[in-house]
Amino acid sequence: MPHPTSFLFCLLPFLLGQSCFAREMPSVEQRDLVPDEKILSSIFSGAPGVTLTNCNIFSNTFDTCTFSIHLDVAPFSSYPKDLLVRLETSGSRLAVVASLQRLGYAQLPDLVPLVLDVGTTTTADGRQVEYSVSAYCTGTITLEDIWDRISPTHQLELVDSVVHAVENLQKLDRNSEDVRCRMSTPCRLDNDDSIGGPHLGYFPDVKQFLGRILQASNPRPPNCTLSETDEGIMLVSAFEEIGRVGFTHADLDDLRYHAVFCHNDLEPRNILVRETSPTEDKSPRYELAAIIDWEMAGFYPFAYEYGVKDTVLGSSNLSFSWYSLFKERTSYMLPRAECHTKLIKALRIIDESKKRSMTRNVGIRVQAKWVERQNVERSSELRQGWVLKAGTKVPGPFTKDDQANLEIEVLRELGYV
Repeated sequence: MPHPTSFLFCLLPFLLGQSCFAREMPSVEQRDLVPDEKILSSIFSGAPGVTLTNCNIFSNTFDTCTFSIHLDVAPFSSYPKDLLVRLETSGSRLAVVASLQRLGYAQLPDLVPLVLDVGTTTTADGRQVEYSVSAYCTGTITLEDIWDRISPTHQLELVDSVVHAVENLQKLDRNSEDVRCRMSTPCRLDNDDSIGGPHLGYFPDVKQFLGRILQASNPRPPNCTLSETDEGIMLVSAFEEIGRVGFTHADLDDLRYHAVFCHNDLEPRNILVRETSPTEDKSPRYELAAIIDWEMAGFYPFAYEYGVKDTVLGSSNLSFSWYSLFKERTSYMLPRAECHTKLIKALRIIDESKKRSMTRNVGIRVQAKWVERQNVERSSELRQGWVLKAGTKVPGPFTKDDQANLEIEVLRELGYV
């Protein structure tokens, strides 16, 4: 998916992988979802002073809205004065994400915003919406905002802080009574459903998990097949040069055994930092403040989180330096068994096969151009992922202007503008 701040992101409903007629246009009566007095009085029932003038909308669509509330006095004794509210018309998704965020908070109480409330309410125009309320991280900015302005040494320090957080998340025992209690409503993690999360679903084994990834990625006709063999399963691309990978029954058991709690979207836009005392040379310094956006979280083999990084480089992450440091500093967390490398290969096969057959997909073309201009290529060592081409220099910062220009270039090539 393109980076959420890009020009292309705004055109996603019409340009990304489908014609502009593939999505039903909203009726003229539909409006972007926004907070109203009825919503606020329901969420903060009995709390004085919570009005629309306290709300600051960050983003909204027909179906979602994220806004902050800043008050002089906390609305309830257990609440802070600064709050973040999310509204969705999706049903029960926010409750699922809140359960995962609460698991993260249990492991990282200093880094994961506390979820204070989840529920449903009705807008003034009669739409039923789900809401979540969490603590707002005051005095912070995204790591993305400052990443290219800090020294390589400071970059490494911040990456290591994130890596330490990942270590603590992986210590969570998915079979513990506490975890199962926290996950019991609304996304029950049954004894037989030990892999997955709300994004893809929950599965009893890696075979079904891979099948769901394939289903989510495959066009029609399919460009990959997953079949059972006497030894286990075999994933085969329709493009011979992309290849195949097989898993034995022992491989599948090993991957299932090594499922850990993963965030799955640890990119600079989802990491908040706070400025601290400057260095001796007066350059600013930052510390890790929060990890946000838990929509992709769940229990997976770490090879999945590690391998997904390869598929989103150049789309939802535009910083090669962040990518390479994260991969380098977390590589020791990957179990050494070959099956974990095979899972990374399977993700690559599915990703490359999908992109090969979508020749007019705007997002895929933008990603390919980004890869070319950043002078990176796939390493023959699967665990390394993307590496600099031999004899080339480390790419400089890829700015938002660079991103916008690249997207316009692709749109012109395809005749959209």
